[in-house]
Amino acid sequence: MRVLILGDIHANLPALESVIKSAKGIGFDTIWCTGDIVGYYPWCNEVTQWVRENAQKCVMGNHDAIIAGLLSPEYFSDWAYTSIVWTEKELSEENKKFISQLRLVLKEGETALVHDTPLRPLSMEYILSPQEALEVMQKTPYRVVFYGHTHIPILFELGKNELKVVYKINGYTLRRDRKYLINPGSVGQPRDGIPLASFVIWDTERNVLFHKRVDFDKEKVIKELKSKGLPEGLGYRLLKGV
Repeated sequence: MRVLILGDIHANLPALESVIKSAKGIGFDTIWCTGDIVGYYPWCNEVTQWVRENAQKCVMGNHDAIIAGLLSPEYFSDWAYTSIVWTEKELSEENKKFISQLRLVLKEGETALVHDTPLRPLSMEYILSPQEALEVMQKTPYRVVFYGHTHIPILFELGKNELKVVYKINGYTLRRDRKYLINPGSVGQPRDGIPLASFVIWDTERNVLFHKRVDFDKEKVIKELKSKGLPEGLGYRLLKGV
């Protein structure tokens, strides 16, 4: 089976459409989403509807949790705050209900899907450093964890005596005697200096990962932000991938 793993879409429909077109060229059987369907960008209803209809598994991200009433947006930056307040007003009741019913962690065998960390879901903690990854991997019962939140594609591999950090995920083979933390990167707002939407496809039979980045119409995003009265800076940051 091939699993398309994506996340941090953040209501960016042009990016999502580019990802799906590219992923279809590789081939996949099912879709898992690491959360943060909404926030930042204007296509909140379209993207949520797409996830409802197409993703077999999806967990709740911190932006989604604000819509669900589980978190407060007070800690957000000005741009993020403006966007999520606008999103709350724009989302249909049906889409709000869907988001509110999302789980924090989903499990399948030895594999887990979460937005931030399986140890403290919705804590909004980032797994960026080897030290942060090591704590999670030593304490979690799962052999493979797919997560989001950082918007940066990365793989951590824990063997008996060492922790390996992998940035070049494409073509990487997962070993059955190792533990993994895998971030597919962000569809809607990449932050590692590469201004391309990111996703991963996991071939579960061969235990191989395919990682790909694709371009999308950023000018369309900027134009739509302007038309909705949302912060244009959210669009310009896409040009630099930050």
